[in-house]
Amino acid sequence: MKKTIRLNLTTLLSIAFCLVSCVVFCSVALLSYHNMKNMIQTQQDQALAARIERIEIFLEDAQSFALLVQHPKLYENMIGQEDNLLLLRNQHGKLIQINPLKVHIPALAFSSSLQFQDNQANNPSTRLAFKQLEFNADRYQLIAGKQLAEGQNTLSEYRSKLALYSILGILCSTLMAWFAGRYILNSMQQLIHATTKIGITQSNQRIEIQSNTLEVHELSQAMNAMLARIQSAYQQLARFSEDISHELRTPLNNLMGQTQILLSRPRELHELENVLYSNLEEYERLNQMIESMLFIARVEHGDYVVEKQCFNVYSMLQGLVEYFSFLADERDIHFKLEVAPELELIANQLLIERALANLLSNSIAHGETNSEIILRAKELNHMIRIEVLTPKVWIAEQHLPHLFERFYQVDDSRHEKAHTGGLGLAIVKSIMQLHGGQASAENTEDGIVFSLLLPKNKR
Repeated sequence: MKKTIRLNLTTLLSIAFCLVSCVVFCSVALLSYHNMKNMIQTQQDQALAARIERIEIFLEDAQSFALLVQHPKLYENMIGQEDNLLLLRNQHGKLIQINPLKVHIPALAFSSSLQFQDNQANNPSTRLAFKQLEFNADRYQLIAGKQLAEGQNTLSEYRSKLALYSILGILCSTLMAWFAGRYILNSMQQLIHATTKIGITQSNQRIEIQSNTLEVHELSQAMNAMLARIQSAYQQLARFSEDISHELRTPLNNLMGQTQILLSRPRELHELENVLYSNLEEYERLNQMIESMLFIARVEHGDYVVEKQCFNVYSMLQGLVEYFSFLADERDIHFKLEVAPELELIANQLLIERALANLLSNSIAHGETNSEIILRAKELNHMIRIEVLTPKVWIAEQHLPHLFERFYQVDDSRHEKAHTGGLGLAIVKSIMQLHGGQASAENTEDGIVFSLLLPKNKR
């Protein structure tokens, strides 16, 4: 298995800056070298052009022309010892040939305009300039040459200095990047050190780092927010474990106690039947609790597929009112509907009815005698809002954010739960999550209002 090499951010920053510096310095060096090479070649061509022009002026005089042809050695010093190359020829042969270095002269085309060419394609030693001249109705070719050694030596020295300065620049920039990285990432090291100190027993501890780096400041804030969420989830998990233990222990204790009493002495048949019916109620409560927990877990893990259809909201609420009317009559509680008859919703009707049934059962259980529960439904910005108002009943503000958590108790003294096993509001929240909506609770002047907010046309 290939081992992964991990480097710290300072090293990675230095390597990255080194690579960038290499690209920048090498690019600048290549451009500078190319410009220097072109400049030297341009200077050589200008010098050759000036030489051709001077010789051309000198040869315009017939007497000077004849003298130069007769005594070419007299004019070698005019050209210079380093660049002593001058040829004058026509179709009959060479009239003047000053080439002490025996430079190879390639075949050059006759041209009335000044032309430039190296003496050979590979490893040239001489730069040539040539031009066609006309004297006494005859055509001549004048060739002047200049050695490239001086320019090549200059380029070689310039290339060596460029390489040296580029290497020094890359090293200096890399070293500066390393020091800058150490300074900038110092707060990151502090953040890592502070994070390693936080454990399960110090879940309430937060990261406090003074940093001028915006990213580190934002990261520390994000980590503190994450720690707060983890602490909240951990506390909720601990509370959930305590609640589920209590909820399971109560029916199990009832079952064991009734069974022990039943087995303490011989019983009549009707006594055995009564105990079995009582045990069956406890089994049903346990089964309902387990089914509710499985439903919530499937929703949270995205394993529940919802089939939606269009239905009338007024008809659905009317059916729920009729279903709960008998239970409400026992406490002299009435219902009032404030819903437009034509209001429609696209959702899973059975799940929405289940959510509202949990809200209505809680409202009936905790509502005051001789009161009127109000059900409202209205459209708000392509959303459907369904409200259940329980008049003259309020819940302390500190409990409102936790009402939809599993087994959350507003009253610390535990009492007999409804058929949902203490998971009714958690199921409401899961059903809203399935539909892309949300459930909420707020206190109003008239009483506590539970609201369901659902997308109207979302399939």
